Amino acid sequence: GCMVNGKLYPFGRIERTEDCYTCSCSVGEVNCCSLFHTPVDYDKKNCKVVLNKKSCNYDVVRKNDPSKRCPVYSRV
Repeated sequence: GCMVNGKLYPFGRIERTEDCYTCSCSVGEVNCCSLFHTPVDYDKKNCKVVLNKKSCNYDVVRKNDPSKRCPVYSRV
């Protein structure tokens, strides 16, 4: 198998790791791509980015009240 972030996965396609990546695992090689898009245009002064491992996406929330979301204008 292949080690991805400290966890052993079987050879073949890995649909989703615990850290929100999809991978291809073969003898001697593992290739992974993220399942999330990183927010780049948002209110950085009042908001912060948090990885939501349940949805495999970044949430942008208020620094002083993480229960409230912030608008995101662009992701990469």
